[in-house]
Amino acid sequence: MADCPPPNEPLADPKSETRRRGRPVQMDQETREAVVLNAAAELLASHGLAEASVAAIARKAGMSKRTIYQMFDSREALLGACLARIGQSLFRPLSEEHRTSPLEDRLRVLLTFSEDHCLTDAPLELLRAVITEAPTYPQLARGILDTGHCALARFISAELRAGVATGELDLPVDQCDEAAEMLMDMAFGSILEKLLDPASLPHCAETKAARRDRAIALFLSGARPR
Repeated sequence: MADCPPPNEPLADPKSETRRRGRPVQMDQETREAVVLNAAAELLASHGLAEASVAAIARKAGMSKRTIYQMFDSREALLGACLARIGQSLFRPLSEEHRTSPLEDRLRVLLTFSEDHCLTDAPLELLRAVITEAPTYPQLARGILDTGHCALARFISAELRAGVATGELDLPVDQCDEAAEMLMDMAFGSILEKLLDPASLPHCAETKAARRDRAIALFLSGARPR
């Protein structure tokens, strides 16, 4: 005679057991958002804004559109968050450990791109995509400018103002913003040339570092008190 389950104990449901074993691992909100933003960045870099629909992002992230809309109110909000995240990972303010370093070292840190952003080769392609679609999505274009180029200019200008305050630099304070832009141009070169001719972009880390260091040295030699 087959064993019977104890009284009051429900029979096991094989389908329920299968669902329990196959249930996907739950992610917290921060991890879920990171997966979605990474998927969005990959689509933006490889296919441009037009192809980065919420449906396409959802498929790439392995989620439903409903789940994504629970995190972001609209497609533009999602893409804006994606671009802001990339800009913030590339251009960061100084950490506390660097704030007491000499001005030259502080500028070197600011003018060195972070290598832990979500996609190593994406920023230039993303910029090209946003420029192409700027008439249709002006807020996205404004957003990538604010969190990228403009953010870095603000960080550098703040350090130049600090250098003026300590006597390390001989610059009118009201010219620090312009001086920051000049230093960025010296360190990075023409973005227009890079957009039109990607081959002109130095891919070697040593070459990038050498240009950055020359730019800082030349800038400081002309801005320090005589």
